[in-house]
Amino acid sequence: MHDSWDFKMRLSTSFLLAAFSLTSAAVLRRETTTPDVHLAVQPRCGSLSGAVADVNAGLRPLNTYKTIVSFGDAYSDGGVQDGSSLKPPVMNYPDPKAGGRMSNGPIWVENLAKSVGATLKDYAASGAVVDSSQYPGTNLDRVNDFSAQANLFIGQGVKYDPDTTLYTVFFGINDFEEGGDLNMVAQNIAYRLVVLSSSPAFARNVLVVDNYGRGTNTSAGEAFKQQVFSALKSLHTLLGMNIGYVDLSM
Repeated sequence: MHDSWDFKMRLSTSFLLAAFSLTSAAVLRRETTTPDVHLAVQPRCGSLSGAVADVNAGLRPLNTYKTIVSFGDAYSDGGVQDGSSLKPPVMNYPDPKAGGRMSNGPIWVENLAKSVGATLKDYAASGAVVDSSQYPGTNLDRVNDFSAQANLFIGQGVKYDPDTTLYTVFFGINDFEEGGDLNMVAQNIAYRLVVLSSSPAFARNVLVVDNYGRGTNTSAGEAFKQQVFSALKSLHTLLGMNIGYVDLSM
């Protein structure tokens, strides 16, 4: 692990670890200063072989990426959900959502993009799960899941340079809270990454972030993490994808 591997984001965006319920539309707090992205103190780093660990398998220094495409739930939702420019992160009282964000300021991936001078294309949606068809009869089908977010991105037909585009994927919290089949959730994450790696997107650089239980660990949740982690190894080995993995529970 070297200094350019700055994903173990003690991103001063500490709300990533906050114990708020996204399904109850709680607004997330942020620190008042714009953070730098840097290494945590003695992060647990490893390889894609074996147990889950923070990993950089081929990603280059972050400042080489010109575009960041973000998929996820409220923690990554900048308020637009369609890749367009985010509104200024300003609150208009009494609405506590800064520019439509589930936060009173910039979200983590927004700070990440700003720190490295990249353009952010954000498709994340508050309340999103990986596959809403797993939850029939709920309100989750009204929110763009990972499949819908990726399909919207692909359907827009904009082609980005695969070598200078980083895709961030942060799902699992809402699936865990809804009691979903986490084995199926992991399979769907892997499948969607395969789709993104194919024509027309040809995604080559992917950062996966996990904090499924936000401090609550279960055997099913840990098995979910391991399954996603093992799938990332296959994507790296078989498809040549460059992979980053960050476990915020560590």
